[in-house]
Amino acid sequence: MSSVEKYALKGGGTQYKVRYRDQDGRQRQKKGFRTKRDATLYAATVETKKAAGTWVDPSAGKVTVGALHAHWVQGLSHLKKTTQATREVTWRTHVEPKWATREVGSVKPSQVRSWVTELEAAGAGVATVENALGVLRGVLALAVEDRLLPSNPAAGVKPPRRVPRQHRFLTHQQVAALAKECGRDGTVVLFLAYTGLRVGEAAALRLADVDFLRRRVSVTRSVSEVRGHGLVWSATKTYESRSVPFPAFLAEPLSRLAAGRGRDELLFGRGQEEPLRVGNWRRRVYTPAVKRCRENDATFPQLTVHDLRGTAASLAVSAGANVKAVQTLLGHASAAVTLDTYASLFPDDLEAVADALDRQRCASLAN
Repeated sequence: MSSVEKYALKGGGTQYKVRYRDQDGRQRQKKGFRTKRDATLYAATVETKKAAGTWVDPSAGKVTVGALHAHWVQGLSHLKKTTQATREVTWRTHVEPKWATREVGSVKPSQVRSWVTELEAAGAGVATVENALGVLRGVLALAVEDRLLPSNPAAGVKPPRRVPRQHRFLTHQQVAALAKECGRDGTVVLFLAYTGLRVGEAAALRLADVDFLRRRVSVTRSVSEVRGHGLVWSATKTYESRSVPFPAFLAEPLSRLAAGRGRDELLFGRGQEEPLRVGNWRRRVYTPAVKRCRENDATFPQLTVHDLRGTAASLAVSAGANVKAVQTLLGHASAAVTLDTYASLFPDDLEAVADALDRQRCASLAN
């Protein structure tokens, strides 16, 4: 149990101190209480927190954020290599310069909020700020877990609000024009625009993944070029495989790509280990092709490679696909994700509901 004792000051006068044992049985004391009542309240608080298992050593917060980050990183082995690389770059670029030498016990919520504001003012995008805040929050969460902090000072800090991204979709004619401008790589554009695969998923496809009779591709993995790690092969974003159909007109150009090659070779690439290098392809082929299309067509949008997924969703919906079909096509974790992302593509049936209610009411009253 804790005890309260009076002690004399060198300059005269008295104060109170609290003696107690921590959860490991070590003797500790807290001095400097001006009244016995304050000391008694502190003693009671210590005993309550010990009983509840929430007591934190007041000196434990002297561990630096940088030192704890090294332990936090070891717990990320379950994440995909691409995610680990993003966390690593985020730490070095945005978190380490500000927080590495700070003791975890000295970090205040107001300071974290100010830092988020500073990042935004410096031009960091919302996703970058979210990642940076997530890394700091994760390190401090480990401090709470290890009883170095009573609570996480970054837990309640929010990143900037995301501005809804404007989706850009191509028509069938515009997809054909873009494919033509890409020359021999036009099949890549057609494939992405009509299957909705992520470009990393398409780059990882082997010929064995293509069923030409059923006109389907089996999507089981993805490949990305990660700074400091080179090519990283991993599972799909949702860790689930899926079977995606492709239109009949794609069978012929895909067959040309497959001619004379083994089943284990890559569909868009060379051999078994040299996939389409997306970054280089974007710079050398795709972006210049989009520029030429925009020069020839004033309505042609400025769109990224990833926007071809949106084009696939748009064309599928215009062809009559429902939400569940589009979800499966794009490999979203749920139909809710599909609706959150592409809600504007799906028809609003409210007028039809109102008309149906009107007909039911008239029929009911007529009886």
